[in-house]
Amino acid sequence: MNKNENRLLVQCFMKMLQQRIEGDRVENISSVFGSILSKDELQKIFKWMYPDRAPESYDFETMDKQDLLEAIADDIHILSYFIERWNKEPEEKITPQKVYEVLCQLQIETHYLMTKILADWDEYDHSNFKALCRKAGTPQPLYAVFESSVKEEDKYITLPLSQYYPTHWEAQEKIALLMSEEDFPETQLQILSL
Repeated sequence: MNKNENRLLVQCFMKMLQQRIEGDRVENISSVFGSILSKDELQKIFKWMYPDRAPESYDFETMDKQDLLEAIADDIHILSYFIERWNKEPEEKITPQKVYEVLCQLQIETHYLMTKILADWDEYDHSNFKALCRKAGTPQPLYAVFESSVKEEDKYITLPLSQYYPTHWEAQEKIALLMSEEDFPETQLQILSL
């Protein structure tokens, strides 16, 4: 099983867990998160919960890990934060920092992309960097064909009508095949990124 498949599997289980927790709505937080998550990570979750401004009863600057856990108050907030964060990861834009991290991880700091200005990258450079990201284990987006009735939040717990494809174009080819061979109307199909 490759890293993308592992990521999909974990996201599927997390989505199912999220739905169960939301159904039960017993507010509590596991003490395990205090040992797993750093103070910095807990602060990011806290800021995510209160994007505009935290309630005045919290003094964010003086809060320690235990205070942050008590303020977060419920496992569902941590789970939802990570689902959202991991869903956005494959869509991250290429930055000089990301190029530096990938090339350093692969121990090829002398690669030509390390010094080439991002604005000057052509299709070959982007393709090359994408291949390097795969080699480094960076999760890549996958695409699958679903019925149009499948909602975005249900894509991890619903079986697609196709296999998972590494490019949007390949998923579009599958839609064309389903339309021509199995008489699916185009309005009944959609491509979702996973």
